[in-house]
Amino acid sequence: MIRLNVPLVPDENVLNNLFGKNICTVNDFLQKKTSNLQSVCNLQCKEITKLKDCMTVKCSSPLINGYKLYLSKTLSTFIKTGILKLDNLLDGGLFVGNIYEFCGPSASGKTQLCISILLNIIITTKKEIVYIDTKNKFSVYRIKEILKNKNMTNNEIKDILKKIHVYSVIDIYNLITCLHGLKEKLEPIIIIDSLPAPYLSFLGFYKNDGLCYINHISSVLKYLCNKNSSILVTNLAVKNCDFANEFKPAIGKYWFHIPNTRLMITTTINQQQQQQQQMSINIAKSVYIPIDEKCILSINDYGVS
Repeated sequence: MIRLNVPLVPDENVLNNLFGKNICTVNDFLQKKTSNLQSVCNLQCKEITKLKDCMTVKCSSPLINGYKLYLSKTLSTFIKTGILKLDNLLDGGLFVGNIYEFCGPSASGKTQLCISILLNIIITTKKEIVYIDTKNKFSVYRIKEILKNKNMTNNEIKDILKKIHVYSVIDIYNLITCLHGLKEKLEPIIIIDSLPAPYLSFLGFYKNDGLCYINHISSVLKYLCNKNSSILVTNLAVKNCDFANEFKPAIGKYWFHIPNTRLMITTTINQQQQQQQQMSINIAKSVYIPIDEKCILSINDYGVS
């Protein structure tokens, strides 16, 4: 909220009178009735109205022309993940400017899904991708294994690896610094694997400073989305105390509403092929997809398909 000052209020005596009545911000001033402000400011009705109009113009967000905003957006509205069932579930793919969360228990295949999407996007679009690794478990060996199973040559594998920019962060401070450094990149695709790892070290303290840092991270992610970034975040799912058989996202209630789309992931074993692991993906939250829609994917030597 913007605090009242002399440029907004033309007379310092009037400003002091407002402060004396506990009217300290622009919002406080605009919410008061004009008739009540007349006696406090010792001004006429038309002067109060003019003052309110000036404050509204100076302190409001600038108007944006819808057509100009449309022209400034990227031509590619969706980025296909390369996994047909997942693209169908997401109604076309990853919507540019959105935050997607892959949420599941430990060892449910979240990282495998991220790697498969990462490689599919690079192969089809030649885009560069930022991979932020908070667990120091990024596996070049696994990437090479998937690409060799796709019959890629060594030169092709080398070119694909060059387009993956891996940032290993050891704590939440490094993560924030890394995200700020991405502000100048043009429409980046960012994968954060995983968000709880640097945050969980703050749990158990009397003052949960981690919540402040999550708020900071959320603000930077929203800023990047406004710059046409596409962001994938992995999150740990923990047992819901109220419902024994249900899982909920970690990090707490504040983060719960940040992602535009949340995909809850569980894994099962294919009964017909005992060695093949399957991944069930359910839409738990979305701004444009009906919730509780789901699909089943396979985890194999080719990644997730």
